[in-house]
Amino acid sequence: MKRKVISKSNMLRQSLGIIVLFIAFLACGDDSTEYDEIEDEEVADAVIQESFFNSTSLISYTKVDCTLEDGSTGDCYKLVFSSNPVEDGPYCPETIDDIGGLGIYDGATDPGFQVLKATLFNAMEADGYDIIDDEGNINIDDFASGPADPDLAYCLEAAPDNDLQLTFLIPATPKLGSTNDVIGTIDLVGVSLDGVPINGAPPSVANPGREKAGNIPSLDPCGGHNDPAGYYHWHFVAETMNQVLDAYNITDVSCTFIDQVSGTQLIGFAKDGFPIYAYEVEPSDLDDCGGRTSSTTEYPDGVYHYVASNTDAPNVPKCLKGVAASNNFSYQ
Repeated sequence: MKRKVISKSNMLRQSLGIIVLFIAFLACGDDSTEYDEIEDEEVADAVIQESFFNSTSLISYTKVDCTLEDGSTGDCYKLVFSSNPVEDGPYCPETIDDIGGLGIYDGATDPGFQVLKATLFNAMEADGYDIIDDEGNINIDDFASGPADPDLAYCLEAAPDNDLQLTFLIPATPKLGSTNDVIGTIDLVGVSLDGVPINGAPPSVANPGREKAGNIPSLDPCGGHNDPAGYYHWHFVAETMNQVLDAYNITDVSCTFIDQVSGTQLIGFAKDGFPIYAYEVEPSDLDDCGGRTSSTTEYPDGVYHYVASNTDAPNVPKCLKGVAASNNFSYQ
């Protein structure tokens, strides 16, 4: 089943309204850009409308008091979703002859973004990671089948838990930070319209101090996987995933569960409250966080928003301009 965003009636859309964000950025430099470079710091109140989200996975939508990470207080939207609302997989291949999903390898031999297949696993073996057994099977850890052997390396494929509820707190009025909020490994970036968490880069294999074992997280061809807790999340914006695969000359797999963008599409919201969009043709005027101000279907008078890269792996924003809420993500 392909992802489908279900809208409420036009009457509800009109009653909620769209109150526009106005932010104009000068050309930005590196990720340490200070905000004295911003021409216009006015941020008008904005509504993240309930009708934007997939009603089949959205459990509740409320506005609550919240504290931001800079210590200030304000209003946040509290969004609660059911876990795992989209189709996913495949992940780890069973044998050296099979094709799985995707991985990002940071070892010495043949590093980079690539398909989980013999080329990658043989490179891991060459780097001293024992991930292929004597019969050509790939060691797979699903986090549910008992403790892993500390002397072996594993392809990580966590089992899903479809009974979880995911809660996000997103500022109702985005507030600019004093500096960019750089997105680190596995940091939360935001939430998709389906309620799927969007994170930064997946964790590495070649962690310092690891003498023998090294585990590679598996991603499906749309750039997501299950957390060890059981909820599916993305390390990519899936709507431009096939363009990223093309940029890396990857032809073994493709993203088929998520419709690829045609034109311009709202795909979610960053944790600082600004929208995230996918563009069929990536704009040339993006700032250092991959953002721009322009009109969109949802914000016809203009809005600052982040744009998914069509060529980077991962393709999520590298940093955020705004301040996120404290305790902005939880699950139970």
